[in-house]
Amino acid sequence: MAQTQTPYAILDARWRKLCSLLLGGEVGQLSEYSHWLYEGNGPRFVASSSSSGKKVVFPSNRYPKGAKYASFDEMQTATQEKTDFSGMEIPQLVASLQNILCYSGNIVLGNCTLVEDSTAIPESHFVLHSERVAYSKYVAYSTRGGYSDTVFGCYGFGPAQFSMKCKGITSCTRCFEVSRCDNSSDCYYSHGLSGCTDCIFCFNLRNKRFCIGNVQLSPEKYRIIKTRLLAEIREKLAKEKRLPALHELFTSIPADYAPLKNALASFTPPPAEKADKHRIEAAFSSTTSILFGKPLANIDEYSNWLSHNSAVEFFSAFSCHSKSPTPLPKFASFEHFPKEKLLTLEEAELAGEKLHTSAQEAEALTFQTAPSLLSKIAYFSPFWQVGMQKNNIGCTSGIDATDCYKGVLNILSKLCAFSFCPRSCEYSFGCNEGRHLSFCINCHFSAKLTRCFELDSCTNCSDSYFCHNCDNVKDSMFCFNAKNLQYAIGNVQVGREKYLEEKKKLLAYINSELEKKKGISLSIYNLKN
Repeated sequence: MAQTQTPYAILDARWRKLCSLLLGGEVGQLSEYSHWLYEGNGPRFVASSSSSGKKVVFPSNRYPKGAKYASFDEMQTATQEKTDFSGMEIPQLVASLQNILCYSGNIVLGNCTLVEDSTAIPESHFVLHSERVAYSKYVAYSTRGGYSDTVFGCYGFGPAQFSMKCKGITSCTRCFEVSRCDNSSDCYYSHGLSGCTDCIFCFNLRNKRFCIGNVQLSPEKYRIIKTRLLAEIREKLAKEKRLPALHELFTSIPADYAPLKNALASFTPPPAEKADKHRIEAAFSSTTSILFGKPLANIDEYSNWLSHNSAVEFFSAFSCHSKSPTPLPKFASFEHFPKEKLLTLEEAELAGEKLHTSAQEAEALTFQTAPSLLSKIAYFSPFWQVGMQKNNIGCTSGIDATDCYKGVLNILSKLCAFSFCPRSCEYSFGCNEGRHLSFCINCHFSAKLTRCFELDSCTNCSDSYFCHNCDNVKDSMFCFNAKNLQYAIGNVQVGREKYLEEKKKLLAYINSELEKKKGISLSIYNLKN
């Protein structure tokens, strides 16, 4: 009988083919490069199953240490004995439910094949050591992506095909070590490309082809230089088992701003779009009214609470040319861009048009000499705007987003604030990587939720509070690892009348905390005593 193939065996074979495609030849087996491939990805939290000792992977480091854990495939719904909560305050109610509070990892949903050492993986095949990857196949050592095929060591990707070590890409094919790129293919060690093909060591270009160091070459000359550079890259990778990230090449190179100053001498910043924060404030008031029975105003007063578990974090930085703010989001290694080489989006686009090496410099370029030769053109921008953008305030990145506020990479979303990578969401606040959420606050790694608060790893739920790993649960609270419940507390259906009585008590507790603290201390991640 033929031995069943493992995810590693299948992905190792795919890795070798990808190396041949991208680098012109193999460099060895996949396991030799696992550490390098995963650099800059995650975070992940790894624990042991409380019942079996099995390794359990979680998609965040927010899960409480010392809690009970279980692998998704071994999880069984636990029930609590005491169902009479009369006279209990909310902290007492939570304390009475401790036996059901078991956090599930290794979550694999839908039609999946050979997924290992991974979690938050819906509808995917052949996935290894990855988190939050959806509708994809042949993915290893990667984080937060979807709709992709043959991706190794990437973060923030999709759609993407046959790509390696890329950070922040969409609609890209056959790319290697590129960041903040869209609609591009066959690009290497580049940043800020859009609509480009066949580019190496290029920065902030639009609709270009056959470029090295931002200078356009003949196809024949480009292919000769590419073959030589890939041979050098392949040899270095095979020997050292690691290559520096693009931003690392320029962290210790003194900046020469003279060419940039000349290039941007006539630059005039475009007039700022008139922002309408009232729409976002109105959405926040509507959502809190629906969830808590009481509308809240002045969303900024609740920013610390909304951002705490949503992973929205920015680091202060400024343009090296105009000193305009260029806040670095903690996303796809953008936070590691050299602060002395940052530009606004408009500055970067103009610099990409005007700054380039000479054809002679491009022809003589080697991987070793690249940092010094390219320093005059190597500028980074954390602003990534793709598709239609309208009234997005304090958001450095977005793909077809409208009326969003202080979030990271809003995708096909509107009226969201303090959310990290929402996709197809609306009226969602403080959420981390939600898909198809509406009227939700502080919901994480979940999909298809409506009117929910503090849910984690849940699907197809509505009108629920403080639930983990639930599917098709409605009008419920404090449920863990449960399916198909309504009017439930602690996994036990208590009936509509009793549930509404306890919900009234919960909302009074939430509103009291919000009024006093502009947040509540209780979250889905700290219910454990």
